[in-house]
Amino acid sequence: MIDPANVAAVGADELLARYVLQSSHIRNNQTVKQDAFIPPPNLRLSVTRHLMATDDEIWALGEAVATLRTKTLYGRADVTVAACASQNLTVNADALPGNPNHANISAWPNEKAAQKIIALEIAAAAAFVANPRLR
Repeated sequence: MIDPANVAAVGADELLARYVLQSSHIRNNQTVKQDAFIPPPNLRLSVTRHLMATDDEIWALGEAVATLRTKTLYGRADVTVAACASQNLTVNADALPGNPNHANISAWPNEKAAQKIIALEIAAAAAFVANPRLR
């Protein structure tokens, strides 16, 4: 896990996890739908950096998010920072208490139609990883 006192800027080669808390965001072929990447109204899409984190730590952070939102953690969509940057988005470190690996994907356009097109491209570049506890 990243040292909370020394959070580095996000690198272009990093891997990000977008936690999937809705089964409707997953296709039958175990790929993630664009809806998993639609930004919230504040246009800051929450993700967790893989940087210096074990797989167990990444899952534990996802379980914490799911518990906080009283949802089920179905899995995560892993995507590179480069895939986001190719859509003219930025990824910024945003360490939170309990999650120093937290980051936000931002610079989304305001228009929903444009957001959907970008989310579709990011989803196509993402790899869905099912929650091993649900198997």
